Amino acid sequence: MKLKWGATTDVGMVRQQNEDAYFAEENLYIVADGMGGHNAGEVASALAVATVRAGAKSGIHSTEQFRELVQQANTAIYTASLDDSTQSGMGTTLTAMAVVPGEEPKVLVANVGDSRTYLFRGGALTRLSIDHSYVQELVNEGILTPEEARVHPRRNIVTRAMGIERSVMVDVFTHLVRTGDRIVLCSDGLVDEVPDTDIAMVLSQHSDAQETAEALVLVANANGGRDNTTVVVVDILDDISEPVDLPEAETTKEIPVVTEAPPATTKKKKSVVGVVLFWSVLTAIVLSSVTILGVYARSGYFIGFDSSENVAVYRGRPGGFLWFQPTVDTQTELAGDELPEDILRDVALNRTFTSSSQAQKYLSLIQIAIVDAATTTTTSTTVAK
Repeated sequence: MKLKWGATTDVGMVRQQNEDAYFAEENLYIVADGMGGHNAGEVASALAVATVRAGAKSGIHSTEQFRELVQQANTAIYTASLDDSTQSGMGTTLTAMAVVPGEEPKVLVANVGDSRTYLFRGGALTRLSIDHSYVQELVNEGILTPEEARVHPRRNIVTRAMGIERSVMVDVFTHLVRTGDRIVLCSDGLVDEVPDTDIAMVLSQHSDAQETAEALVLVANANGGRDNTTVVVVDILDDISEPVDLPEAETTKEIPVVTEAPPATTKKKKSVVGVVLFWSVLTAIVLSSVTILGVYARSGYFIGFDSSENVAVYRGRPGGFLWFQPTVDTQTELAGDELPEDILRDVALNRTFTSSSQAQKYLSLIQIAIVDAATTTTTSTTVAK
């Protein structure tokens, strides 16, 4: 593959220090977004980039090798935080792309946290990585839409980051690429300020990779620039072979078989059967209607306050439906005055869920939000994005 790339980083319009780090070379591209006080975020992101870069000098050939390199970077950051108290709790997100040598034009994408890698192909923008964040879990559960997640007040809470624990789970994805593809790696300073539709528009308006990276950062700053923004743009100019579109698998359609009932032997018998059939059908319709109403009334779940003003999960419909009243599915000890404002609003408005497991997931996320809020107010050294 022949590649051309451009990269840039900017402190933004609000922050005083840039804790992002990046690397762009022939076969390796990295963006890391550091977090932590006392310059520790800057140290963590730089250490992540340096460790992966050093381990990839001879090339990256497999997902296992790429994952191990990122794990080594995690260990290096974690160890450094133990050795220096001023760097305690430092961490970083990371997204990286490695070009894999071989007959197929292929890349590997590694990801920890909410820095992203995109593919821009034929005017369409697709995410190649998956965010490890509080709001992405809500999106996965169907509680939030991607649009709501973009502006959620807790969108910067990551559920996975490098350097926080001794080991970390690393996602590694394999993707085939072709001539004309454009790949974008970026920190969340871009995606928090610029919707995907606008990112796609900028990508389509600029042909030069370096100009494109700089234009994306300018748009992020124009939209507020509340965080550091780092962008790496990689253009696939040539590849060894064009991917071949595989034909769609043939499908077979089942032909329904209709069996006719035998004719009645006598007119009288046919009449009696008709009456019995009428009442049987009517009874079945009534029972089915009641069953359907009951299933509908009991199929949903919602969150609200019980008589003691504690948070509870209810099965049923808010306010009840006909003669079916909601019942308590899960009782908690969470009081209303413990809840952050955005979650308090969700509970007061009886946010609904499609399953009990989805509601349980939301309860666990409430616990995370409460712990996060309490930690933020009691210490100034808490890790924050």
